[in-house]
Amino acid sequence: MEKPNSLPFLCVIVLLLHVSNSQAAISRDSIYHTFLQCLQSHTNQQDHFSNIVYAQANASFTSVLRAFARNARFTSPSIQKPLLVVTPFSEHHVQASVVCAKSIGVQLKIRSGGHDFEGVSYVSQGPFVILDMFNFQSVTVDLQNEIAVIQAGASLGQVYYRIWEKSKVHGFPAGACPTVGVGGHLSGGGYGNMMRKY
Repeated sequence: MEKPNSLPFLCVIVLLLHVSNSQAAISRDSIYHTFLQCLQSHTNQQDHFSNIVYAQANASFTSVLRAFARNARFTSPSIQKPLLVVTPFSEHHVQASVVCAKSIGVQLKIRSGGHDFEGVSYVSQGPFVILDMFNFQSVTVDLQNEIAVIQAGASLGQVYYRIWEKSKVHGFPAGACPTVGVGGHLSGGGYGNMMRKY
């Protein structure tokens, strides 16, 4: 009995793998362009969104992704990467990013400093987009009303320093690590030395 020739079977497998990889690259590229078009349609600004949206094919993608990833384990090649990293400059960009991620059917992960030992803000099981808040670092302290207005990308160290600049008796009950992002801390990701008292 003659042995079956495995060459045709091998050729079909190689062809399917090639088509599959090509389709993945095409869909990633189309998601990028669809996301950019969606951002433009949901904002009144005539911004160059290609300057704030980084796809995996962008030369700066890896450096932007790793910039605030505090746990190097989640930046290894074996970990699934986001389809896009969005680095907004205005609240309109943030709102449009939320709407657009939902409209294209991907999970949106918000990173506010990346001080996340579990990688919750930059790792996912399915396709996802990171909305990186690092451009939102404004801290305004109003001692007369005893309030501080803090943007999500500011670090706790920046908050402590701005309060200390204005007062030697006021404080903010937050974490002990100055590199923690305020957005992640206040949304349930942290604790600190003054938390029980305040």
